[in-house]
Amino acid sequence: MRLSPASRIALILLCSIPLAWASNRMASPQRRLAWSAKGASIAAVRPSPAAEGKQSAAPAAPWTEISGEGAVQLFEAKAIFFDARRTAAYREGHIRGARSLPAWEDIDEKLKALVAEGLDPSAPVVVYCSGGDCEDSHLLGQKLYLSGFDTVRVYRDGFPDWEKRRLPVSRGPNP
Repeated sequence: MRLSPASRIALILLCSIPLAWASNRMASPQRRLAWSAKGASIAAVRPSPAAEGKQSAAPAAPWTEISGEGAVQLFEAKAIFFDARRTAAYREGHIRGARSLPAWEDIDEKLKALVAEGLDPSAPVVVYCSGGDCEDSHLLGQKLYLSGFDTVRVYRDGFPDWEKRRLPVSRGPNP
């Protein structure tokens, strides 16, 4: 039986709408889409900035920035730390126990391998880079979030702040 092009389109739509609805229902709250009653617009559901005491029209980022104190607390709680800087910078010094996950070096392949490890995607992870104007940690945070990690924290002042606080540092290629 041959279907006309219009019938094929109708069949695809008929199948895709329930699948999209089911996929959305299974997504974590941070990724779930809010379907408007009119069906004309879809907006990502994010925690309200007003709920956090901030008035902002900008959408929430898929990660939360933390201070040095927050990084220390998560370090003591045994959170996983990822260094977003280049491999050479990681070898020169990194937060003790942090894993190298350079934002610009074969990141997609490394993220696939990381997801395959079976880490708990709801466990907090901390990403950092060189602080200041460095955006590598934010880029890596977004990529981790899109790979399924729900609790991504970006240590905004990064490795320079960690060193300044005289906290545990390792050198070389190993965490």
